[in-house]
Amino acid sequence: METITTIYAYTLFPYLNGTCDEDVTLLIGKWTVDNSSENNFKPIDLFPNKVPKMFMDCVLNIGAIGPEPGVIKESYKSENGENRFVAKGVTLELINLFATKINMTPYYQEPIVGANTELFLNLLAMLISGEIDILSGFFPLIKPFIIFADPSAPMGLQTIKYLVPCPKHLMKTEKILTLFHLSSWISMGFVFIFVSVLFWTLSNYPTRTNNFTGFNLLAQCFSAAWAVLLGISVSQMPLSLGTRSLFIIYVWYCFAISTVFQAYFTTYLVDPGYEARIESLDDVYRAGLKYAIFDTMEALQELVDMKELEVFEKETFTDFVEGFASVIFKRKTFTTTHP
Repeated sequence: METITTIYAYTLFPYLNGTCDEDVTLLIGKWTVDNSSENNFKPIDLFPNKVPKMFMDCVLNIGAIGPEPGVIKESYKSENGENRFVAKGVTLELINLFATKINMTPYYQEPIVGANTELFLNLLAMLISGEIDILSGFFPLIKPFIIFADPSAPMGLQTIKYLVPCPKHLMKTEKILTLFHLSSWISMGFVFIFVSVLFWTLSNYPTRTNNFTGFNLLAQCFSAAWAVLLGISVSQMPLSLGTRSLFIIYVWYCFAISTVFQAYFTTYLVDPGYEARIESLDDVYRAGLKYAIFDTMEALQELVDMKELEVFEKETFTDFVEGFASVIFKRKTFTTTHP
């Protein structure tokens, strides 16, 4: 068996003696058996702070993805002609300030402005492999992602909300027609026809009053009933007790109807109002809207538990502006987005 006579102690603590990414080992001391004169350790702090105060202008590789203003991309030419990128925005300002404070040089991979699941997964793979040190931007803190990297405290929180079409102005005629329920309109039509026929029957009954000829014809009865419904005078008042009693009852009925009608008619002509608001997914389903999904976000949305959307027919868009226009202007779809 080989006898060990000397033990050497090394350290691999990073950022020592001006090194950044190089794998440099540093001998901090040795101990020799039976030779105390050779036992020495360099004057080195064996318990340094985990994070040095200064990083000697070492490179900090950063990946960034997200829509503006979270990520704003700028480019420039380096001294050797290489195309370099600088990223700013809500999600990156703290990182830039941090790099300046500890004397590190931020080096950005080409920032991705927008949302693209495939490119995000590529950046995540680069983070896992060590090609980049920090990945910043807008992305959900869900289990498939955070098991591969340590998330920091979020600098901002966004909730996902539904974007649905706004209520549109009602047509004036449509609002007037909805003043009464359908059953009320039907009953008014039935009463109008019934009273007109009853006027004609009473006027032509064998015991009718001979000096009353205003309701002898059926057309005259319809005309008189329509005149009373509109609140205008008839050509001749009935004389017999039966027709006069029917006429008074019908006038009271028409007065009640016209009072309610005229109370809202002028208001609806000036401002007919709006449709009922969409306030739940049940309202969305009844409205027959399709779910607008973006192809760049489809894979990411499959990782988020939103089973309530499975019942809706989907329409895929490649462009965010086109997708949102379908919701806001065409009013054919709804979608999910952050505020």
